[in-house]
Amino acid sequence: MLETEEMSERDLPPEIVRRLQVEELWARRLVLAELMNVERLRLYNRRRAEVWPASFASTEFTWKELPARPAASIVPIKAKKSLATGT
Repeated sequence: MLETEEMSERDLPPEIVRRLQVEELWARRLVLAELMNVERLRLYNRRRAEVWPASFASTEFTWKELPARPAASIVPIKAKKSLATGT
């Protein structure tokens, strides 16, 4: 509930009150989504730390440089034939 010395939420038109409620709910949703993402990331990192070292312990890897990408080239667009007849 919005309360100040000058006015309260009861003094506002219903449309404005509804907009304030929607904004508050949206802000709560964003905070909740952020908390859920942080928790998911924490769980992912924990699982990855448990699984990866065990799977890589028995295998030797030699890291090689990635192959160089070929330079970008420009491919011309074929000219389209005109649909207009010679009139």
